[in-house]
Amino acid sequence: MTLKDIKGLLASGRTPQFEIHAFEGIIYLVKVITEVGESMLKNDQGDNQVFKSSTQAGIALAQVGASEAVVVHQCAYDEVIGHEPCLNEDPSLRTPMDLRLLGNLG
Repeated sequence: MTLKDIKGLLASGRTPQFEIHAFEGIIYLVKVITEVGESMLKNDQGDNQVFKSSTQAGIALAQVGASEAVVVHQCAYDEVIGHEPCLNEDPSLRTPMDLRLLGNLG
């Protein structure tokens, strides 16, 4: 699914969910979740669309009409920041991102 596909979905009244996944704080990929399943956001060449920050990913989504996303990153390890490791089944931290003000950036 590309940004153009997402724009079409949103224009037709469908509202997929967006998860911006952080990988080691170096790259960010967007997972698109619809009623039919999940897929990663792709560029025009069919490769995963890579962003350098969650904000950059949020701006791209906002520019095609998305209004919210969730930033997903792995729970830091105890030795990294000095707290107990995440013990739940999903060791991800999820932070909501309001995209409505990002559409004019970029």
